[in-house]
Amino acid sequence: MSNSVYDKVIGQEHTLVKLRALADSAAHAYLFVGPSGCGKDIAARAFAAVKLQGSEDSTQRTADLAMRGIHVDVHEVEREGAGISIEQARDEIIKLAERSAVEGSTRVIIVHDFQLLADGARASLLKTIEEPDGQTVMIMLSDDVPDTMITIASRCVRIDFQPITDELIIKQLVEDGVDSKKAAAVARVAAGDLERARVLINDPSLASRTDLFANVPTRLNGTTSRAIEIAAELLSAVESSLASYESKQEAELAELEERVKFLGERGSGRKILTDKHKRELRRYKTDELRSGLRMLTLVYSEALKKSTEATAHHQTDSYVRAVKKIRDASVALSRNVNEKLLFENLLMSLPSINS
Repeated sequence: MSNSVYDKVIGQEHTLVKLRALADSAAHAYLFVGPSGCGKDIAARAFAAVKLQGSEDSTQRTADLAMRGIHVDVHEVEREGAGISIEQARDEIIKLAERSAVEGSTRVIIVHDFQLLADGARASLLKTIEEPDGQTVMIMLSDDVPDTMITIASRCVRIDFQPITDELIIKQLVEDGVDSKKAAAVARVAAGDLERARVLINDPSLASRTDLFANVPTRLNGTTSRAIEIAAELLSAVESSLASYESKQEAELAELEERVKFLGERGSGRKILTDKHKRELRRYKTDELRSGLRMLTLVYSEALKKSTEATAHHQTDSYVRAVKKIRDASVALSRNVNEKLLFENLLMSLPSINS
């Protein structure tokens, strides 16, 4: 249909077929699984709108508010720290699931980063999922399904999302008016995240930052001082890149202020948005660090491919070990680690590549 809430969900045609089939489902717990930036958060708001108003019509007030994340009966839970703590699960998920809807008969709870749910919170949350009050729909968003989540996952309707392809990101950016060459360069580092790609388009330092990470292996010389020096440069470059995202957030804050002025809304809207922005900046910074690590992986992988039989066996092995260490560092970023120490230790362990 035209003007559908699902129009903003890009590159997930097969997934949307399943979501549409679930419009009238009596199920109350759903698990949306897919990598960061795949659009599962937008799809969750769209699905919430359908559950509340009974249609996909994006022109309706309910859909408009749900898609903007401000509907009174759609509550989005964002982790406050490195994960969703027992206290947060109890206060923001379990207690909320017991309340009645304000405007209609249904309340929707969308839980972001569900894969980071604290161990102690699973048992309590499992009871809530198994014994709902009949009026609450829960949508859990998870990057993956670790073994610790299998029991909860088995109680949910699972919906899988795929990464958005580079080709589709390029197509969307070109439709936005971006030069095709620049769109291709951005898509390469956006890692299937269209919204991040749209932010990166306005980042003047993207090319230099990408080159900075790509050149790391040729600059390493085996000394601790060089590793520490390069790590500082990388972290500084990523910190500077936040300016583009902060501009986007300033526009959102201005929009909120205008809405408050026009509608006379009161309460903690500004604080909620400010807290949300802090979490977003943290995630964006982590994404940028991971993007840089992906570039490092590409460089060492390419060096490995170019290795010949004449290459010393230990050097080829060192490239293989380097790729594993970089991937381990990328995983560690999700655990709220000290980024400075992480990068210093990583670079001290990586081999140099002769240019």
